[in-house]
Amino acid sequence: MSQTKIDLGNCTLELLGHGIVELHINPDKTLQPADVYRIFDTIHTQLPEAKTLIVTAGDKATLSPEAREVVSSADITDQIIADAIVTEHYSHQMSSNFFVRFNQPHRPTKLFKTIADASEWLKGFDKQ
Repeated sequence: MSQTKIDLGNCTLELLGHGIVELHINPDKTLQPADVYRIFDTIHTQLPEAKTLIVTAGDKATLSPEAREVVSSADITDQIIADAIVTEHYSHQMSSNFFVRFNQPHRPTKLFKTIADASEWLKGFDKQ
């Protein structure tokens, strides 16, 4: 592993331990499908020990509808086996609930209010 924190412009990836990587979407950014592909390519090439993903987002950060389709598909990666979405803002909670219900992600996906709770849930996947 060359780095534990990687800046991709619209977002950052940070290895937290226990195979957990945090994807933080920067404030006021909307990720597009190309961003999603770049994120998972980076995880695959630079964070091979990553098995699960915590998604956090700055104020007014989101994914385009097309990016939500890509991220929820079975084809995006087989390296990441579960996702936890941390929703600190009400708007993120609403859009994340919509994402889980409408897009029905291929991987186990659950919403949390804190990174600590999300990490605890994801640690259960560490043994898989």
